Amino acid sequence: MKKRILSVILAACFIFSLSSSGGTALAVDGDSSLSEQRAEAQRKLDEIEKKLAQYDSQSEDTEEYLEALDKKIKYLTEQFNLTKSEYKSLEEKAVELENSISANEKEMEHIKLEVKELEAEIEELSAEFNKNYELYCKRLRAMYISGSFDSVLAFLIEGGGVQSFMTRLEMVRSVSKQDGELLESVRAQTTEIVDAKEKLDEKNKTLGEKQLQLKADKESLKTRKTELLEKQEEMNSQQAVIEEQQLEANQKLKRLHDKTAEYGEYRDMAQSDLDEIDDAIAEAAKKYVKPTTTAPTTTTTTTTNSKKSDGDADNTTAATTTTTTAVTSPPADRISLTYPCPSYTTITCGFGAYEGHTGCDFSTRGNEDQRIVASESGTVILVRLLERSYGHYIVIMHDKLTPSGKEVYTLYAHNNDIIVSEGQYVKKGQQIAYSGSTGNSTGPHCHFEVRVGGPYQSCAVDPAAYLP
Repeated sequence: MKKRILSVILAACFIFSLSSSGGTALAVDGDSSLSEQRAEAQRKLDEIEKKLAQYDSQSEDTEEYLEALDKKIKYLTEQFNLTKSEYKSLEEKAVELENSISANEKEMEHIKLEVKELEAEIEELSAEFNKNYELYCKRLRAMYISGSFDSVLAFLIEGGGVQSFMTRLEMVRSVSKQDGELLESVRAQTTEIVDAKEKLDEKNKTLGEKQLQLKADKESLKTRKTELLEKQEEMNSQQAVIEEQQLEANQKLKRLHDKTAEYGEYRDMAQSDLDEIDDAIAEAAKKYVKPTTTAPTTTTTTTTNSKKSDGDADNTTAATTTTTTAVTSPPADRISLTYPCPSYTTITCGFGAYEGHTGCDFSTRGNEDQRIVASESGTVILVRLLERSYGHYIVIMHDKLTPSGKEVYTLYAHNNDIIVSEGQYVKKGQQIAYSGSTGNSTGPHCHFEVRVGGPYQSCAVDPAAYLP
């Protein structure tokens, strides 16, 4: 029996060796779509390079060469944006890895704390177990030495009478009860120790897995950061090429416009500048009540008159009155634009002549300070004096609508002096500014935009459709 108990104790005190399995690092899947787009952009770039190589030095200052150069810049920008997308994807995955590492480290600290608590619990249980076990072993040895059951029987029947026998019997029962309780206590403590050690083994196993995963994630993060640096260098290189090509395009465009006196904008206006202008106009438009159309209405009123004579039945007559409300926006109030620069009514660069050109240009043939007028009546909602993009520009929200009932905004850019202020009401043909070449301009001209249905650049339409 003693050997059996010792076997149980040895089994309970056995600790499993720490086992662990490898963690999985976040992987970056190859984006076949980006690769295909890159290949297509490179193909188009190669084609346009061949076309540009066919021009000689004398034909480089032509609109055709500029259009080809613009396409080259467009394809270079596409490549840059693809690289930027790849960089963003790598950056997102790096952030995911950093978050995973941080969460893993926190979880590992928590597991380590649980391991310490379990080890302390096992130590406490083992101490209590050893105490009870030693006590129980002493009882077993005492019973063995005394001859176990035979000794107990002799103890019960030895002399002393019935009263003495009952006293001795009660003593044996008490000892047996204590032995049973002690044995049950040893068994219960053994179970608690086994359970605690199983939990400890599980925690140590999890900790090992987390450690391997942490190591793999840190290696993967190191790789991602190296790739990020490489992509950043690639982006810087591409940006430098774009800026070099854009500078060449601007120089050639300026020489061409100086020859023809048909001035306009440089074609490298930043989208961030255009977005900023959009936001400013939209915010300004909120301050003013937009024009509305009210359809004529007719109201019919019926009046009842009653006559009654002695002995006669009721005689009823009805009169009908028609009331018509005033029409607030009759057809005569539909929008009808006039030229913004009355002295120069030839469009020298039309709507959509190149990508991003959402208005039309009226070159003043090198002459500055020409009259710029409101193309239709309305309220000046925005005046801005920028030294970039649209330069000194004005936006008018008109009090007349399109035939389909949509609101209209007009924009006048690159002015020298502006002689109206925000909130001012202007009439059609009233002077609002003097023309110039402020902002992103190759020379004196008026950039004119018509935005229908909203104040945003995306609402811009061809002004020629609304001009005489």
